Amino acid sequence: MPYITREDGEHFVIPSYRDVLAARNKTQLKKDILLLSQNYGEYITLQRKATNQYEVAFSPDRGYLLGETIWHYFKRPADMIYCEAIPGTTEALLVIVKNSSVYLDGSFPLESISEELIIFLTQKNDFEIYIFGDVPITDTPEEGKFSFETSSVKSFTRLDEPIFSKLPLLKMYQLQLVDQVLKAQGIGVFPYRKFFGVMGILALLWFAYSYLLERQPEIIQQMTTTNPYLNFNSDLRTPAPKDAMVHMMESLNLMFTLPGWKPNTIDYTPGAFTAAVTTRGGKIETLFKWAAVNNATIDLRPEGVYVILNEKLTNRSIPHTIYPLKQVMGHFVDNLATVYPGNHIKINEVVNRGAYTTMLLEITLEEISPIVLDLIGDQFKDLPFVLKSVALTINDGSITGLISLEALGN
Repeated sequence: MPYITREDGEHFVIPSYRDVLAARNKTQLKKDILLLSQNYGEYITLQRKATNQYEVAFSPDRGYLLGETIWHYFKRPADMIYCEAIPGTTEALLVIVKNSSVYLDGSFPLESISEELIIFLTQKNDFEIYIFGDVPITDTPEEGKFSFETSSVKSFTRLDEPIFSKLPLLKMYQLQLVDQVLKAQGIGVFPYRKFFGVMGILALLWFAYSYLLERQPEIIQQMTTTNPYLNFNSDLRTPAPKDAMVHMMESLNLMFTLPGWKPNTIDYTPGAFTAAVTTRGGKIETLFKWAAVNNATIDLRPEGVYVILNEKLTNRSIPHTIYPLKQVMGHFVDNLATVYPGNHIKINEVVNRGAYTTMLLEITLEEISPIVLDLIGDQFKDLPFVLKSVALTINDGSITGLISLEALGN
């Protein structure tokens, strides 16, 4: 059966195919997904698993992934078995997770469940096992039932009530049409908006910028007799914001590999990355081992656990040309609209420094994917910006937050 229908009418789908695809580039990734969807179904989910890897599930039916939803309910342990008897039948729900990926999920006859589990007797396991009802799995040897060696079981829990009827409907595990998912992830598609809507937003932004620029009081020009652009050059002798964003994205992707832990909030200034993390069943000892391998520092504070990554970034060269600030901003606004349409820029302060002008601005991030955040960082390339800070909140794979920048020009 490709899906199981709950009493409230919601479909929980058993995908026809799951795979981890290497993203050599976004164009090739799109081609691979479209090719697989022709054979395995037009509805997919897409999750970023590592820096250049995506986990994809395909199905011919709408609904929510059964295995991943149950796995998420139990806080996503690395190895897990869940078995729930289906009332009034001789079948049970069975979900098996290995190495943080769903290995098997679906509805199976009770007498066949032992056959699905027997393969793991020859492997090294650390299963968290959850059961409900009269199912053929037990924690101690019992005739007619399946049991693991105690060394293969991290925990064994007999639940007081079934969980299928109360599983949450998680958007990240909702199967949607391929084109919708690719567009939402910014893979191989261009984010079109209605022409007049975009032009209206750009016009309002430009009006706000011009208004603030004209209203700012004159600041005493701080110029040296030898080089009026000395401070301008000094401000831009900092890491290029594009390079800083690349470093931040590498660190963020590394956070997604935390064993049994997940990142909640991120604070970043060029070269310094701090993530507040919470456990998904992992131990502090495991976190320290991971940190030793990945050159990270674990900081235990009264308010929680933090992972810190530091890397010295190279400063960019002194610019040879100073561009008009209006031209710089116009170029940036146009480019940003192609990857993140909408009115997301706020201008906080414009200061005339005599030979040049500076502008403090913020980019608001509203439930975007890591891919879109990466594309936003690409738009800073070769622009006279200084990246001040990035503050992010991670929630079920989506990102909300604020990027603070300073733009310079004449």
